[in-house]
Amino acid sequence: MKIMKNPGATDNNLETQLFAVDEKTYGRNYKKHLLAQYKLCVEMADKISSRRSTANNFFLSVNTLLITAIGILSRFGSSFATFSLWWIVITSFAGILFCWTWLVTIRCYRNLNDAKFKTINAIEQKLPVAAFDVEWRCLNPENKTTKYPQLTKVERWVPLIFAFLYFVLMLIGLVAATYSWPTTPAN
Repeated sequence: MKIMKNPGATDNNLETQLFAVDEKTYGRNYKKHLLAQYKLCVEMADKISSRRSTANNFFLSVNTLLITAIGILSRFGSSFATFSLWWIVITSFAGILFCWTWLVTIRCYRNLNDAKFKTINAIEQKLPVAAFDVEWRCLNPENKTTKYPQLTKVERWVPLIFAFLYFVLMLIGLVAATYSWPTTPAN
């Protein structure tokens, strides 16, 4: 019984790659194993969504901490003028880097979810009901002028807004630090 497709094959057809063996070749447990694998794929997609939410919560917490730190540092402006301004610039730069990392993480999870649901949709074609495929078509009907906004498109705005805020704060800190930098009097 051939169970695994040749890994060196160059077939780009997802269904051909996914269903390496047909029901007749596989044997009597084909449907039972297909359903078990489908359940596993759906469970893994759910776990990916949970991990994505946890990652978003982490990045939101880090950004909240950084904004709080910038707020606290700005309160020391008169006491440690130049020192605190440069720390505001450094903290803002760190915030921009965290936002970039957050955006990359969102893209990675989007790509992973896309692959998982393409697999789930392909398996559904062999099952009596194609729930996820129909659900997506209901959210994005061809005759509808406005489509369902994908979560990825919405959630990308949060790190972009934080990055913009950090950029503005960094510019303000740079300008303020530059103008408050002690200069040596000319002779």
